[in-house]
Formats: sequence, C-alpha cells, structure tokens
Amino acid sequence: MSKSIYFTKEPQIKVIVRTVRSSQRLSLRVSSISERVTLTAPANTQHDVLLNFLKSKEAWIRDKIQRVSSKKIEVGTGSFIPIMGNKVEIKLCLNATSVKNIGNSLLVPSKIANRGLAIENYLKKLAKAELTELVAYYCSKLGVSYCSLKLRDTRSRWGSCSSTSNLMFSWRLIMAPKNVIKYLVAHEVSHLKHFNHSKDFWSEVYSLFGPYQNERKWLRNEGTNLHFYNFKVDQ
Repeated sequence: MSKSIYFTKEPQIKVIVRTVRSSQRLSLRVSSISERVTLTAPANTQHDVLLNFLKSKEAWIRDKIQRVSSKKIEVGTGSFIPIMGNKVEIKLCLNATSVKNIGNSLLVPSKIANRGLAIENYLKKLAKAELTELVAYYCSKLGVSYCSLKLRDTRSRWGSCSSTSNLMFSWRLIMAPKNVIKYLVAHEVSHLKHFNHSKDFWSEVYSLFGPYQNERKWLRNEGTNLHFYNFKVDQ
C-alpha cells in the first residue's frame, strides 16, 4: 500500500510512502536516475511520525535531488548526443522533412515544434531496426526463435527475455557503443535457450558474442549516463 506526501516549499517534492508489514524502521531513498523519492515505513506508522521524519531529512532530500538534476542533459539545438557510441551535434535544418543523421550531425527540421520528442522518436525507430536485425542474426546463429520484441524506457534493466520468448530492450541502448548493443542482444537471445544465468548460459553468450567482460563493465559503469538525456524539451 502506498500514498504520497508533498513538500509544498518550492520546488515542490513528492514523496511516495510505502507501508510494508515486514519493515522495522523508516527507510528513505532518492532514485539516482529519476529523482523519485520513496519512504518505506512499517505498517500503521502514524502520519505525524512520517511528517516529522521527512521534515528532519528535507535538506538531505533536496541535496540528493539537486545532485541528480545536475547530471541531466537537456537535448536541444547545439547539444550533443551519442548514437551507437558516436557523439553527434543536433542542428536545425530548414530543408529537412524528418530527423536525419548525416556524418557527425543530427539534422532536425526547423518547422518541428517539439524537437526533443522528434529526436527521441528517431532514436526509437533506429533502435527498433538495429535490435530487430541483431536479434534475427543471433537467433539464427543459435537456432532459436522469439515471439515479440518490444522497446521500453526501463530504469532497472537494459533487456529481458520472458518465459514465453518475448524480448524487451531499452530504446536508450541505441546510444551505447555498437559492441555493447551486440553483447546485450546476444545475452537476451541466449536466454531463449537457457532461462537462467548458469555456467551453460554464459558459455552460450561467449559462443555467440565472444569475450564480453568489457561490454558488461561499460554497462555497469557508463550505462546510467544514458538515462540522463532528457528529450522532453520544447525548443
């Protein structure tokens, strides 16, 4: 069960309160990606206790949110974004009718009202094409098939494979280096044969992709940065 408590002082902060029967104490968390603030509390904790606790932590909460916010990259004209690991500069183009990647430039039609959204949709389309091609390649190599492939903007995982052979990937992967994308696809396709992380599974990943330690390390150390690109910008 959950409810919300708000700090009314600007900027307003929403705190999601989760009550958990097994919880023994108050626990506070600020997401390092979304800035979401969550307070976990034992069941039947009095409202005044929650308010007093949050009041005592308000400065800490605001500091954590500010630290996350400072990492965000507003995507717009003149800024740079990575496409398959290569940084491209976003430029307006009077004659363009759609978003196009030419060389080290990402050309955006000047007549488009919401350019950030147009760029996001372009990346999603590019991701769908790239991931679909790679999935087909690795499935053919492994001798397996899948049911569907979906893209989402997930925060906790870059990809997944369900027990019914449905594949899911974060569309933000298209900003990662090409080899990282290939590794992640090989990883999820291997789950179509080994629905676990056993020794046989990792041997399959190695067989499909080759040495993958560097790519796994990149996702752990650099992957979070891809979530800081904010495309919800009107320019």
